[in-house]
Amino acid sequence: MTNKPGLLARMFSRGNRAPVVATLASAILNQPLMVQPAIGEALIAGYLEGSVTSADSTLKADRFEVAENGADAVAVAKSVVGVINLSGAMVNRPMPGDSGPGPVSYAAVRDAFDELLEDDEVGSIVFRLDSPGGMASGCFDLVDRIYAARGAKPLYALVDDHALSACFALATACNEIWISRTGGVGSVGVVAFHCDRSGSNEKVGLKVTPLFAGEHKIDLNPNFPLSESARAWAQADIDGLHTMFVETVARNLGMDAEAVRATQAACYRGQAAVDVGFATRMGTWHDLMAHLRAGGAPAARTDGDAAGEDDPEAVAAIPPPTTAAPAAPAAAAEQLVDDAQAPSGAAALMAAIAVSELPAAIAVAVLRRPAQPGETAEAAIEYATAVQDACAATLRGDETLAASFIEKNTDLDTVRTQLLSMKAEEGRATQVITAQPASMADQRVAQIKAQLDPTNIYKNRGN
Repeated sequence: MTNKPGLLARMFSRGNRAPVVATLASAILNQPLMVQPAIGEALIAGYLEGSVTSADSTLKADRFEVAENGADAVAVAKSVVGVINLSGAMVNRPMPGDSGPGPVSYAAVRDAFDELLEDDEVGSIVFRLDSPGGMASGCFDLVDRIYAARGAKPLYALVDDHALSACFALATACNEIWISRTGGVGSVGVVAFHCDRSGSNEKVGLKVTPLFAGEHKIDLNPNFPLSESARAWAQADIDGLHTMFVETVARNLGMDAEAVRATQAACYRGQAAVDVGFATRMGTWHDLMAHLRAGGAPAARTDGDAAGEDDPEAVAAIPPPTTAAPAAPAAAAEQLVDDAQAPSGAAALMAAIAVSELPAAIAVAVLRRPAQPGETAEAAIEYATAVQDACAATLRGDETLAASFIEKNTDLDTVRTQLLSMKAEEGRATQVITAQPASMADQRVAQIKAQLDPTNIYKNRGN
């Protein structure tokens, strides 16, 4: 984040591409974000340096005719598909200015959606998504608006790239989520970044003296280190938003909230997203268009929310998720397993994983493992732990190998046999080296000496 020429170019609107408005930095730093963390950090760096511009975020609404030749008038009237193409990071409200239109806003997405919803010629609406997420502020209002429109027209989300965090929340509001083999969804989590500039200020001789009234007035101010009270307040805010996010996704997808929470903000690609319940089916843009061209409709839902989907007013009356503190994970898991009315199988397994100490890679492998008749969630965890321990004892804890064994449901005795064979092969392939290799610095010194050797100089000249 030290690219000063890029920063100046962004601030003074110089360059070939319209940069994001300067105020975007204040909208990102110290604000709760529903964005995939690694991409979020890159976006923040890009915005501050001016390398990410308004051209990197686009919103475009199109209409496509999918009726076959010779279709009757009724079919033609409902054959127009409204498509909302959304890419890049998202903010709450439009942030235009002299330096460019800024990223896609939730307000603009709502306007585009409402326009297609009110168009009698549009028979169905598709959100084609490619976004790492965006601001938490304003996201849930848009999600509830899309969710309330279920039943008015078929709503589809197509993920042929990424729909993560806030963008995934938008996708879950649709009737169906289609995902390509390489598409990614998930990241049901919330993150915030505090930028502490106090050390930098001190180095350049800048001292900031705050004059304020109210104990918390300068909490999260970037010119001062983060206090413990400010950290605690910010974490409580993040936890409340996370609970709202989890419950929204659970409501939209008809999943148990603890099953969603158990994913721990993991991302899922392709078939894995379908397996965990974060996508409806596999398919590309062309597959979805063929489905609509053939008169296909969203699959009937089997969760408790399905009854009201044909009545938009009834759906709109459904109360939004609350921000109440979540129950203790252990108690929630125990209740889920013991409750006769609770979903069995995958939901109980997810709840058990949530209270276990399994690493993320192992937990995902357990979820992907084929269901075993009569096996309890506790037994599945015990099996995964045994495989993990066997790999750790033999090959220094290779989680990737353990996850592979678990996904294939390899018998524990077979796992141990294969590990011993691999260990033996590893021993035969190992060579003992008694000489210490030269460091890179030593090698460089030797090269320079060789170049300065008169014999080599004359030899290279052909003398």
